[in-house]
This record gives sequence, structure tokens and C-alpha cells, in this order.
Amino acid sequence: MESIINKVNALAHSTNLNEQKISHFIIEQQFDLAKFSATKVGAKLGISDSSVIRYAKSIGCSGFPDLKLKLAALAPQAQKLPTQSVYAEIESSDSTQAIIEKSKNLFTSKIEQSLSLIDTDTIERSAEVLLKANKILLSGIGASALVAADINHKLIRSGFNVQFNLDYHIQIVQASLLKKDDVLLVVSARGNTQEVLAAIEKARANGAKVIALTRYGKGKVAQLSDFVIPYSYTEEHNQLGMVTPQLLQMIAFDILFFKLNTLTDSVSMNTALDSLRHIQR
Repeated sequence: MESIINKVNALAHSTNLNEQKISHFIIEQQFDLAKFSATKVGAKLGISDSSVIRYAKSIGCSGFPDLKLKLAALAPQAQKLPTQSVYAEIESSDSTQAIIEKSKNLFTSKIEQSLSLIDTDTIERSAEVLLKANKILLSGIGASALVAADINHKLIRSGFNVQFNLDYHIQIVQASLLKKDDVLLVVSARGNTQEVLAAIEKARANGAKVIALTRYGKGKVAQLSDFVIPYSYTEEHNQLGMVTPQLLQMIAFDILFFKLNTLTDSVSMNTALDSLRHIQR
């Protein structure tokens, strides 16, 4: 049930305004909604009660009463969690050791939060789709392209038929050439990258499946994808230069990659590795 706390905290930074409002309200109430109904929450936030109920269901509850019960059980624990961003805590007077300790807290907390958001069924179904794919196309822009390049390298070494080009114009053209048995795997930090959305639309128009590594919540990329492997995104846009989003994207994919390795035909993987060894001689 701890994942509910992480989901609420993650949605406080969602691109969806209603998700933001409800999450901030829950956090302000210290995760205690005992005196509220869905109607009262909606009235306080200026949204419909149905939006509040949909929010509850989106984070894994059967409805608003179920959300209240689960939060009630977790409220004491949630109130002990730090709410301040590590970036606000790092000061010019900090020693190098202090910066290391604060960075460690940032990385470990974000990794734990992100892992709690990943759904096992989504990983299993995504792995099956990739295994059956005739071709896998990767799409990512800017810093996310670095993650896509890392994924490209891993999939090639495992014997998959995969394509990736840093030029986003070519990514869109390649997406338009995908077919029903192909898969588009996209990487998008904020979940609304226009070039990635264009690639998704091209792929879906041809019947290809779409797997997304993106922030948790109802971002446009998530809404258009067949499978979403999320991570906890809490940075402001001007902090995207920090390593955290890319680190979490890589970890999210590695979970899927580990699953793939338990299912991949060892002959295909060995053939790919033998080819690499031959080239390196």
C-alpha cells in the first residue's frame, strides 16, 4: 500500500491540473481524508466529484472510500516523509560530503518511489509484445535520446531487430513506416514532447503497438500509449539538466530488460554477441 503515497506525491507534479489539485489537497491534509467525501473534496477544489473518484481509481483504489481507508492506514507513515526538494536543501556553504549525502538521499528515494509505481502485469505484457515484434523502433528527444541510445545498445546485444536515429525527423519517418507487428518504444521525460507524440500518432495509424517510458500520470504520451512504464518525476522543467530523470528512465527500462532476458531465446542472444566479438577483433 506504500505505493499509494508515492503515486499521490508523483501526481502532485502531473501535467493534469485535476491530478495536481487533488494530490496537493491530500498532502495538505497530511493524507487524512476521514472527514471528507468525494463531493466535499470536489467542492473545495472546484472540480466534479466524478473527477475525484476517477483519481482514486487511477492510483489503484476501487473508489474514494477505499482511498480513504488505505490512506488512513498509511497516514502516520506519510506524515514522517520529507516534503522539501533536495535542490532547495543544497547550499553554497555545504561541504562536498554533505552534497554527497544529500545526493544519495535524492537518488535512493526517487528510485524507491519509481519502482513502487511499476505494475508487474504491464512489464510482463510489454515483454511479450517486444518478443513477438518484427521490428522495434525507439524514439526520444534531447536528454531522453541518450536513454533511447542506451536501450538501443542493450536490445541489439540481446538479438532484437531494433532501430534508432538521433534525428527526430527520421524518427517520425521511421514511425510512419511501422506495421502491425512492429513496436514503437518511446522515452519522454515530461510526457508531452511534440516530436514523440507525432511518432506515436504515425505508429498507431499503422497498427503498431506503443510502449512508453514516461512520468507517472495522465500525460499525453501516456494516454496515447498501449503500455506505460512510469517513474516518479518531480523536477521542474528548468532542472531537467539534472541526472535524475534519465537515471529513472534507465532503471524503468532495466526492469523490463531483466524480464526480457528471462524470456529471450539464448540462441539469438549468443548470435548477436558472437557478431559483436567478431567485429571487435
